[in-house]
Amino acid sequence: MVADDHAAFTQALQVCVEARPDVLGLILLGSTARTHHAPDGHSDHDFFLIVPPDGAEPYREGLDWLPEREAAIVHHHRDTAHGARVIYADGHLLEYAVFTPNELGLSRNDHARIVLDRLGDLPERLAATLPLPKLEPAEAVPGLLSDLMLHLLVGVGRHARGERLAAHQMIRVYAVQDHLQLLRALVPPADAAAVDAYNVWRRVERTHPEHAASLEAALSLPLPAGAAWLLNLAESWWGPHPAWSPPTARAVRRRIEAAGRPSP
Repeated sequence: MVADDHAAFTQALQVCVEARPDVLGLILLGSTARTHHAPDGHSDHDFFLIVPPDGAEPYREGLDWLPEREAAIVHHHRDTAHGARVIYADGHLLEYAVFTPNELGLSRNDHARIVLDRLGDLPERLAATLPLPKLEPAEAVPGLLSDLMLHLLVGVGRHARGERLAAHQMIRVYAVQDHLQLLRALVPPADAAAVDAYNVWRRVERTHPEHAASLEAALSLPLPAGAAWLLNLAESWWGPHPAWSPPTARAVRRRIEAAGRPSP
């Protein structure tokens, strides 16, 4: 979906729900809100719909309130008590939640724009929603470094045992995520507006571009070489931190090197 089509669907959605007297509010989220960044050809539509209590379930279960598109709906799934997702035949995705006015307080959001407010107090209700997750505090660094060593150590062990998929999970997912959480805790972002409060993997190419490139390079290496790369990055990036343990790093390196040697 190109940017113009994205904007056209947003406008059509607003027109459709405004024509329904029982809809009390429409709140656009993420790139759909266009408050911090505009949608691109890969963006989906994220939004909250606010309706009276007796109308919530029909809006969650039914789809007749959505604007018509040339592409047909091929998938509709309720993924939470309030939320659902829709996929069209051309691959466009909607992720939305239907709340009653009192249920809006159960939501979490960072970038939001109210485009329909028949209650008259949606800004106040939205401001009172659950707070954003706190960014990883510096006090968590010792635990994160311990997690990183654990995931590298267990990962290469599983690789050596022949549990290759589990090894990839430990090293390419968990260990990389440990690095991303450490970045969040210790390295100021180059682009603070790009920080995703819920997902440390999002937009790292903008918040920490050089670190992102180095981490991505590890993902292209076979195991256990990728684990060695991540450990080298750890020594370079986090070695100066007081919580860094050189003996632990040496022990993990020995296991990585052993996992890379042919079995006798």
